[in-house]
Amino acid sequence: MALPNKTTIRKVVATLKKSKLKYVPLSRLSRMMGLYSDVLGNELVYFEPMIKLDPEIDIRPLLPKLEEYVAPAPKDPEAPKEKRVVVSKKELSEYTYKKFTSVGGLVERTTTLSDEDLHILLKLVNNEVAARKPKAKRRKKKK
Repeated sequence: MALPNKTTIRKVVATLKKSKLKYVPLSRLSRMMGLYSDVLGNELVYFEPMIKLDPEIDIRPLLPKLEEYVAPAPKDPEAPKEKRVVVSKKELSEYTYKKFTSVGGLVERTTTLSDEDLHILLKLVNNEVAARKPKAKRRKKKK
């Protein structure tokens, strides 16, 4: 059994909500919507399997099921995105002094860097290398 067309089901829901009739069989709903009862019956068979055998079944009790089918799926809360590491205009020497030295200014060999620290260090080194290259070489690369 194929899934019904959501657009058609939306139209059915809108038509049923507009109608003040208490009893709405398939034939009357098809006239209200301007569709053949066979086409409409094929769409509604998903919700009420007996609709094709007995087209005089009231469709109004199907309204909650129809609305539930048409309702948009609730969105899952997205996982928070990782914060992007932005390197401020720090000097390489200041950063390395801060990360690799201990209280007395001695180099501490047991320092381990996180992925974020390595990323920042790489950016700072690339900025330092780019700043030291002669301007003529940088112009040739841009062209």
